[in-house]
Amino acid sequence: MALPTRDKVPEESTNDQPRDEVDALGDSQVASTDITVQTPQNPGQAVDEQGSKEEEDPKEETADVAITKKKKKRSKKSRGKKKGTGFEEYAVDGPITPAEYEANRGRYDSRLETAIQRFQAKRNMNSDRRNVFIKYMSYGGVDVGPKMFEGNDVRDLMDKDAEDILTATAQASVPENRVGWDVDFEMVAKGFLSSVLPKYIGLETEELVEMATGTIRNFLNYVLLHDVCPEYHDNILAARAVCDAAKVELWKAQQAGCWAPGDFNVACSTLFGGSFHGLYTEDQEWSKGFGAEGMPDSIARKVVKFAIAGAGSYEQAVRFRDLANTNELKVTCVNEHGFEVVAVTLPDADVRDFYKQHAPDLQPVGKLRAKPWRDPGLPQEDLPPSAQQALEVYSPSGNTVEYEFFVEESMLKFCFVGMKVDTSVWELNCGLDYFDNAMATYCSFYTVLLNESMIGWKEPRDLREDDLAKGSSG
Repeated sequence: MALPTRDKVPEESTNDQPRDEVDALGDSQVASTDITVQTPQNPGQAVDEQGSKEEEDPKEETADVAITKKKKKRSKKSRGKKKGTGFEEYAVDGPITPAEYEANRGRYDSRLETAIQRFQAKRNMNSDRRNVFIKYMSYGGVDVGPKMFEGNDVRDLMDKDAEDILTATAQASVPENRVGWDVDFEMVAKGFLSSVLPKYIGLETEELVEMATGTIRNFLNYVLLHDVCPEYHDNILAARAVCDAAKVELWKAQQAGCWAPGDFNVACSTLFGGSFHGLYTEDQEWSKGFGAEGMPDSIARKVVKFAIAGAGSYEQAVRFRDLANTNELKVTCVNEHGFEVVAVTLPDADVRDFYKQHAPDLQPVGKLRAKPWRDPGLPQEDLPPSAQQALEVYSPSGNTVEYEFFVEESMLKFCFVGMKVDTSVWELNCGLDYFDNAMATYCSFYTVLLNESMIGWKEPRDLREDDLAKGSSG
């Protein structure tokens, strides 16, 4: 770095200081060892002893100075941001010594509560991950939050060791009235991931799905590593397998629900009956300028005809043609609850070629085979004995009723065996089935537990003493 300086007349040194002493000067007294000085030819033009100005323009004296940047101190808020969270893809807890293993067995032997507290202390969770973990703990019967009447003073914690401080400041506890509950890690994982997570937290992106399932899987790995409850080892492994399946099925079910019910089923609902019947608004005067909603009848007829001709059987095509020509097509709602997918068949090469040649503006359709399904979370229907036989189609034993739907590949590629769809099923008298607007799509392990009814529950206040006394006195 070059620094400009004024020229000065090199005065004859009268100091007899030895050269060795000059060389002994430290770096702190010398800015740089590479200095170039340009002096004027006539020394008389330099500044006199009284400090008069120079008559000529000064020359430049340059020096290379090495400047070191001052390190910025990190604020307290930024400290620890680069530290691992413990939820990375390949993050694992380090090996433990035999002494630590025996200590953990004694520590976790009595309750799972200590394992939850130590897991929270060992992991760095952001707000989204903490929200998922707290909901998961609450769903599993664990109270998460500040303990009532157990405030801690800083002076009280000074005399405690790390273990006692962790226990005193913990915000996770298992109430004594829940000690008798059944312990089932697998069922809690199924119920939370399939029912609670999509409904109360939301899965807008694939990253959110991976974060939610990874958080629960990380906790289960922690419980396995530290041998918290060895008697439930197999049950915890099954719960971890549920997390792996949920990572794939949750996002697929979310995508399938966005594409459902597909153009063919919308066309059938528009023409024959369903939630899309009469929904088309472009021909209405009041809808001009707002955009069209629904599907016009002309497009709906084209979609249905090409789907039957391209993917339907010969008998279905002939019967549909005959009934349509005589205006005798009729439709019946055969199921108001939904179906479960049992087989997925993508469009083959012949169907693709047919659409490419005759209807390039339409999507090729494949087939979706399903069986009746009813949401187990719904209350039982109160029916007279004469109508009980209608419920046999929903019984899992000895049921041979199956549906076959025509579905576009845009939705079909996200469907999987075991997927549940909450919708109504309709049947044409020509042998064709179609389903209406899909209200929800669920994983293959969809489970509803009574724990879900406790979400948001608060213990009622006791009004028998203070409040009643205040009310009567006022």
